[in-house]
Amino acid sequence: MNEKLITVTGRGTICVVPDITRLVLTLISIHSTYEEAYVQTKNDMDKLASIMEKLQLDKTLPRTIHLDISKKIRNEYDKYDNYKGDIFLGYELDHRLKIDLGMDNVLLNKIIRLIGANLKQAEINIIHMVKDTRPYQIKMLERAVKDAKEKAVAIAKACGCKLGAVNSVKYSEHEIRIYSQARQLHEADEAMCSSLESLDITPDDMDVHDEVTIVWNLIENE
Repeated sequence: MNEKLITVTGRGTICVVPDITRLVLTLISIHSTYEEAYVQTKNDMDKLASIMEKLQLDKTLPRTIHLDISKKIRNEYDKYDNYKGDIFLGYELDHRLKIDLGMDNVLLNKIIRLIGANLKQAEINIIHMVKDTRPYQIKMLERAVKDAKEKAVAIAKACGCKLGAVNSVKYSEHEIRIYSQARQLHEADEAMCSSLESLDITPDDMDVHDEVTIVWNLIENE
């Protein structure tokens, strides 16, 4: 006798309130040598450490998340659009950092203005996110399993059957990223003009979800 099975995917959705403001800084500059690019990196880190100390914050708050130095070239063409060769422009330094803060717009405004005054090349992204996603992930899975079971019971009943034991559970664990971008400041002048009014952003609650697929045995009603 063939085993009768039912496969249902459940979806668990929760509403999350952000508790962290993350600044992501992108610092891009062109240099004549690799050595100059490395010196620029150290100078930028020193300036950020000084900003943190000025605001009585931990000077190690700025953390590098990406650092790359690569040759920058430009293709050269003649007036007939024939390729002539490459022109070396320099070594491009692409340095990206994150600074995690609480939900404090007064402090956020002070940091942004100081970054604008001291790191002219900085592009600043303001992101709202959650510090610890694990509890939310567990809650989503619980809701996803409950959703799958409720659907399976309804389907089995409509088929004149009832649910038996769980045959298998399929879940691919993955990183849950809970964040929303609030604002992007492209230039130092914009950062230096930052004010409490311009940063008066109340982050919206974020809906996130996860899924789990469960296979049950089906039992025919007698």
